[in-house]
Amino acid sequence: MKLKNKSIEIAEKSKKHLSPVMTRVTEMVIDRAKGAKFWTADGEEYLDFVSGVAVNAVGHSHEQMVKAIKEQAESLIHFGLNYGYYETAANLAEKIAQITPGNLDTVFFSNSGGEAIDGAIKLAKAATNRPAIIAFEGSFHGRTLGATAITASSSKYRRHYEPILGEVYHVPYPNPNQLKEVDEEKVVSYCLSQLQKLFDLRVDPSRVAAIIIEPVMGEGGYYPAPAEFLQELRRITEKHGILLVFDEVQTGFGRTGKMFAAEHANVTPDILVLAKALSGGMPLGAIVANRELHEKWSAGAHGSTFGGNPISCAAALANINIIEEEKLVERSHQVGNRIVNRLRETLENLPGIIDIRGIGMMIGIEFDTRLAMEVVPKIKEEALKNKLLIMNCGVQGQTIRLMLPLNIDEDELDQGLTILEQSIITVLRGR
Repeated sequence: MKLKNKSIEIAEKSKKHLSPVMTRVTEMVIDRAKGAKFWTADGEEYLDFVSGVAVNAVGHSHEQMVKAIKEQAESLIHFGLNYGYYETAANLAEKIAQITPGNLDTVFFSNSGGEAIDGAIKLAKAATNRPAIIAFEGSFHGRTLGATAITASSSKYRRHYEPILGEVYHVPYPNPNQLKEVDEEKVVSYCLSQLQKLFDLRVDPSRVAAIIIEPVMGEGGYYPAPAEFLQELRRITEKHGILLVFDEVQTGFGRTGKMFAAEHANVTPDILVLAKALSGGMPLGAIVANRELHEKWSAGAHGSTFGGNPISCAAALANINIIEEEKLVERSHQVGNRIVNRLRETLENLPGIIDIRGIGMMIGIEFDTRLAMEVVPKIKEEALKNKLLIMNCGVQGQTIRLMLPLNIDEDELDQGLTILEQSIITVLRGR
């Protein structure tokens, strides 16, 4: 009875004082979490296939991260990088320079992915002295005003805020499921032709500061851009002096079976934007580019009070160390393939499912858009009823996305996949 009273008290307090603008996926009151599990204030145990929206790459409350956070909190909680250097920020910047592709050796720390995207836009404009930004249809880059301006995964994100940022253009992303009128084999050439058409008709490439892309589309549907498309973007941007920006907020740190998704195409962007799994749950984002580019950003042109917080940086260092020590990048590749093969074997022939795909442990189950609005919410509800938290994405919410901890226990993985499969089968067969 005591637990129930605590749960009700927290829920009522939250509903009274927390803004309703936040999408509320469940009404649960969360008490604690560990690994791939969490427990409500009522003592109910659940499996977590969302991981804080791909944040908790090494699971909830990993011992090494907890230890690093505690130790750092005892010596320095906050100081501000404006006022001096400190070890965790310096060590993390050095580590990022070591593990990122190419010569991306200099870092600006922010508090989140959206903030980092805004900073990347500012860096690109300052470094090139050009006004225009090109992004992609179906993309999601965050909820700050700059990030909202280049987001195009749903009009709801922009509805109240236009006009936002001038000189933003969108072209199609090479996802054949969004371009049904285009032959699948011609999607890459079609998207490149639309980019050229934009140059010809609307904005001369000499006015474009940056092209920004998610190498694997996240919120827009969990779809990887073909390597040849990213390689051609690299060629085009180099030809015109445009900066290529990769938004790896959701794909970084092993999620796709490489440390960074850019490695799948062997393409090094000019600017790499990181957050989410960077610090495994603490607020932190990063804008990574080479020294020469960062030096074109004059002192004082950007800043952050909390960016590079000592505790967040300590957590990130521990997080990266766990990923490397436990070989979670390699595990992501291997386990991701096994999950996709299993789901295809179990679900692929069910009516309404049009695609099951994955790159590492970034896995999507896509439903026919004509059915998605009906069946996907029911599948999520059925899974939650059976103690599994899942989430969806896509322009029409048509894709169930799996964002598992990269080190998820094999028994918990099997248990969660079984619940997921049974939930999908139950809903589709019950229509």
